[in-house]
Amino acid sequence: MPGSIIGVWNLVAIVYVSGSEVTTIDPALPGLFIFTEQHYSMTWMPLQKQQEDYADLWHPSDSEKVQSYNSIVTNTGRYEISETELITHVRVAKTPAFVGGKAIYAFELKEDELRLEVLDSIAHDGTRDESYLKFKTILTLQRVE
Repeated sequence: MPGSIIGVWNLVAIVYVSGSEVTTIDPALPGLFIFTEQHYSMTWMPLQKQQEDYADLWHPSDSEKVQSYNSIVTNTGRYEISETELITHVRVAKTPAFVGGKAIYAFELKEDELRLEVLDSIAHDGTRDESYLKFKTILTLQRVE
């Protein structure tokens, strides 16, 4: 649907900005964002290199579990949108504190490209994820459906 974020979006690039240091991941590892009229689901990999298979393919060691946890961002719920902001209200997430919390993004939509910049990440108890204030995360998405 042109002029709307409703649809399926593929993550194509990630930019991390910390002071004068800029790290660009282009192409990004796989990521998929789905927006319906009221709900969203996002799963994406924030790193430059995809995690390798576990030594025992289906049975990770404790250290492999930690690597897996750090290699993916996933959450789903409902969202609201204004002229310049997208706010996700999290219902399911890999991080327990994020369930019932929210994330705030600046967004820019140009035809079939959606740019999201993480502005804030807030736990269910109102605690902010201070790491998001130390650097910027900018995601570029391409509409696929």
